[in-house]
Amino acid sequence: MELDNLHRLLAKQLKKYLSEECLQNEAFQPFVKAVNDSYHSFDRDKELSEHSASLNEVEYYEITQKLKSEIAQRRQSVDKLIEAIYLLETPESGELAGVDDSNLSSLVDLLQRQIQVRKQIETELIHAKEVAENATQAKSEFLSMMSHEIRTPLNAIIGLTYLMQQEEQTESVMENLKTLQFSAENLHLLINDILDFSKIEAGKVELEEMPFDLKLLVSNIKKANQVKAEEKGNKIKLMLDDDIPTTLIGDSLRIGQVLANLVSNAVKFTLNGSVTIEVSVMKKDAEKASIYFSVKDTGIGIPPDKQKLIFERFTQANSETTRKFGGTGLGLVISKKLVQLHGSDIELESEAGKGAQFSFTLNLRIGTTLKQQMAIALAENDSEVSLEGVKLLLVDDYFVNIKVASKFLEKWKVTFDTAENGLIAVDKFKNNEYDLILMDLLMPEMDGYTAVEKIRETGAEIPIIALTASATLNNQDRAFNVGMNDYVTKPFNPKELHHKIAKYSGRI
Repeated sequence: MELDNLHRLLAKQLKKYLSEECLQNEAFQPFVKAVNDSYHSFDRDKELSEHSASLNEVEYYEITQKLKSEIAQRRQSVDKLIEAIYLLETPESGELAGVDDSNLSSLVDLLQRQIQVRKQIETELIHAKEVAENATQAKSEFLSMMSHEIRTPLNAIIGLTYLMQQEEQTESVMENLKTLQFSAENLHLLINDILDFSKIEAGKVELEEMPFDLKLLVSNIKKANQVKAEEKGNKIKLMLDDDIPTTLIGDSLRIGQVLANLVSNAVKFTLNGSVTIEVSVMKKDAEKASIYFSVKDTGIGIPPDKQKLIFERFTQANSETTRKFGGTGLGLVISKKLVQLHGSDIELESEAGKGAQFSFTLNLRIGTTLKQQMAIALAENDSEVSLEGVKLLLVDDYFVNIKVASKFLEKWKVTFDTAENGLIAVDKFKNNEYDLILMDLLMPEMDGYTAVEKIRETGAEIPIIALTASATLNNQDRAFNVGMNDYVTKPFNPKELHHKIAKYSGRI
């Protein structure tokens, strides 16, 4: 037997322990062959086993990693489910304590219940929002209606009082007329405060960008409060910076409203003292100016613990204030909100018994035209402009309003016809020639809006001025949309009405 043909380990053992003679024995040859095959089989099995073990280790590692990844994802899913359950913040969130956080199915069920509750809450919130919006709309309509109903008789009171003061009266009657005028104007201011607050609260106040003379505006505010100040033994001092631009761009009506309210309050709460109005330039360039406004008085002052309260609606420093000085408690709220609309805020410095100082700063663009000053000058002097020969149509359903307006028109020597509603107005317009129309808005048969639409359908360009007790922005917008040229609110200012008639009839 050749040892070289045998398995190396077997050949080594045979060579070490058996003789050559024994190896050549034919009877021994089959045994050696069988053992040799076993050796080779063992090597083959060992190689297969080692290869299999190597593969198993790789597969085991991959499976282990996959399991770890799946466990991490499950943990992450559970954490996100728990986070979602807490974020939904529904009453069911409390049930989480009784749920096994490893039980994914239970967490999903809890989350589904929460989602259903959340949907129900959202539905209820949407319904509540609709109810609130309807309530706001109802409040707005109520304020509009009440404003209209109060302004209508107030128009007669203020108008007739004004006319009677122009006539010769005894000293006693004139004193009574002044008291009546003061009370009526106060009532008018209260109505305006409530409407302004409603507009601001509803976000319907938009600031205008028009050229105006700030020095003239502030001077007029001083003049308007001069008589009341003198009655209370007060002096009003006005300090105007010479560096204030001649023309600024902004909402002079709203700026004037804020200043007038602050000055009026200062006069109201000061006795035998002084009120100082200061307007100065903080900084200025070619395009903009930063203007500082201050109203300082020597009046009753405001304790530190009450200073925030006075900027809250319907609130004054104490209950005695309303009874002693009057007012709605809305003036400062409105002023603060108007200043905030300009991107600024009102600052207050005060001590009880030592007066108060309200101040704010506005950034305004500098104007390049004197057109506004010219318009103001014309408005101040156009009461001298004759309206004799002007022919207009006065449309109003309330006989007292017609009576009051008629007295002014007769005084100004204006020729006019009257109409009780829009239907009659359209008919009279078609059969007569007028220079302009004064149109009420809310009337029976046909309202003013529809009447104007009918007139505009004919192609007529006749000036139409709304003369109405409806003072809301919605009514004004609608009036302009249907084709009205201008808007005068009752109770009207005679000078304003005179100016509008003069303007639209071509007298100025």
